[in-house]
Amino acid sequence: MNVTASKAAKNYPPGPSGLPIFGSLLSVAKDPHLSIHRLVQRYGDICLLRFGSVPTVVISHPDLLKEAFDKTELADRWVSEIMDILSEQKDLVMAPYGDHWRQLQRFANRELLSPRNLQQIRERHIEEVVGNLVEEVGQRSESDQLVEPVEMLSRSNSTIMFRAIFGRSEGDTTEFEGHRQELLDLVTWIFKNATATNLADYIPWLRILTNHTLKEAQRQSEISEAIITSLLDHARARPGLDLENPSCLAEVMLAAEAREEITEETIRHLCMDLMLAGIDTTAQTVSWLLLSLANRPEIQEKVHEELDRVIGRGNSPSVDDQTRLPYLFAVILENMRLHTVGPFGVPHKASRACEIGGYVIPEGAQVLGNIYSIHHDPRFWDSPGEFIPERFLIEDDGSHPPALTNGTFIPFGTGHRRCPGRRFGETVVWLHATRLLSQFQFETPVPGSPLPETEVFGLAVGPKPFSLRAVGRYP
Repeated sequence: MNVTASKAAKNYPPGPSGLPIFGSLLSVAKDPHLSIHRLVQRYGDICLLRFGSVPTVVISHPDLLKEAFDKTELADRWVSEIMDILSEQKDLVMAPYGDHWRQLQRFANRELLSPRNLQQIRERHIEEVVGNLVEEVGQRSESDQLVEPVEMLSRSNSTIMFRAIFGRSEGDTTEFEGHRQELLDLVTWIFKNATATNLADYIPWLRILTNHTLKEAQRQSEISEAIITSLLDHARARPGLDLENPSCLAEVMLAAEAREEITEETIRHLCMDLMLAGIDTTAQTVSWLLLSLANRPEIQEKVHEELDRVIGRGNSPSVDDQTRLPYLFAVILENMRLHTVGPFGVPHKASRACEIGGYVIPEGAQVLGNIYSIHHDPRFWDSPGEFIPERFLIEDDGSHPPALTNGTFIPFGTGHRRCPGRRFGETVVWLHATRLLSQFQFETPVPGSPLPETEVFGLAVGPKPFSLRAVGRYP
C-alpha cells in the first residue's frame, strides 16, 4: 500500500508523500516557516508531513490548535538530541508533561515570574539597561552615526537577562561580569545549532556515525553547568543577601531551594531557560518594530503624535501608560503579528494517539502549532500581508477588537505549554519600544527608500542586520 493510501486507511491528515528516506525534510530546509506555509495552503488546516521517519503534524487553524494543545496527550515535548543533552528534559521548556513539569510551571507562574518579582526586576535592572541603550543611541545620533538595531538590542537584552537572573552589586568581580559574555557565547551556539537540521533526529540509522555537534553539545552542557554554578555561588556569598527580599531571579530560586521546594539542578536548568527565552525573541521583536516604522513614516508620525499628546514632549513612558497609548500598543501587537518571531513555538509530541478535527494524530508524532500561518491567514485577517495597527484598536463601544478575542493572535502559544514568561517579555518590549520612540525618529539611511523586510529563520525569526538613522526629536 502506498503512503497516501495508508494515510486514508488510518484517517491520518493529508499531506505530501515526500522523498524516500528523507520525506519532506529537504523541501522545508530553507526558511521552514515559509515552506510549510505554502504546504498547508495546499493540504489544509491539519496536514501530515514526514521528516525522515518522524511523522510531523502541522496545525494551522486557531480553534484546532487550541483543541490540540489543551489535550494532555499532546502536552509532551518533541526533543532533539542536542536539546536533550543540554536540558536533560528536566527544565521547564523541555520536560515531559507530568508532575515535575507541573511543579516547575506552578513555581514559574506563581513565584518566580510573579507580578511582584517582575516589578522589582524592572525597577532594579530593566529600566537602567534600557536607559543606557537610549543614551547610546543618542550619542550615535549626535555624531551622525547610523545605529544597528539587531546588534544593539541583542546586547541590551542579554544584559537585561543576565542582571535579571543573577543580579548586580557594587562588589561584583571582573570574573562575575565576564560570565555574562561566556553565557552569551553559549546561548549563541545553541541558537545556531538547535535550529539546524540534525538528520540523525529524523533518520535513526545515522546515529551510528560520529556527530561532532553532539559531542560539542555535551561540552557546552558541562560549560553551562560550571558557569551557572559559579554565578549561584557568587549570589549566595553576596554581602547583605536577604532571601526574604530577593534582588534578582536567582535569589528567588535560592529562597525556594532553602525551603526545599526545588534543587540546585532545577535552578541551573531554569536559569538557562530564562537566558534562551529572553534574549533573542524580545530583541528581534523590537528590531522588527523599528524597521517597520522606519519603512512606514506615516505610522511612526502617528505614534509620535500620541506620545507627545499623552506623555508630553521629552518625558519617558512607563509600563503603566499602556492603556493611555492605545495606538502605540496596537502598533506593537501588529508588528508581532506580521513578523511572527516564534513561527511554530516549541514542538509538541503526541504521547498517545488522539483525534483532532476528525483526523488521527499518531503516537510519537511531532506536532507543530503553525502560528505563522494563522497570523497570515486571510480568513482571519483582512490584507494579512499589510501593516495595519488599527485592527488592534479598542472598538468605539469600548470593547476589545476581534483580533484580541477570537483566538487568532497567539504570539505566546496556547494550551498547557503556553509561554510562562510572556509578562516579562511584554515588559521588556514595551520599555525598549516606548523609550526609544519617545526620544527618536527612526529613518532609513536613504530617505524615501524602504529597507527589505527579509525574514531570517532561527530560534527566533529576525530581520537581516540593518542600519537606521536615529534623529533626536528634541533639541
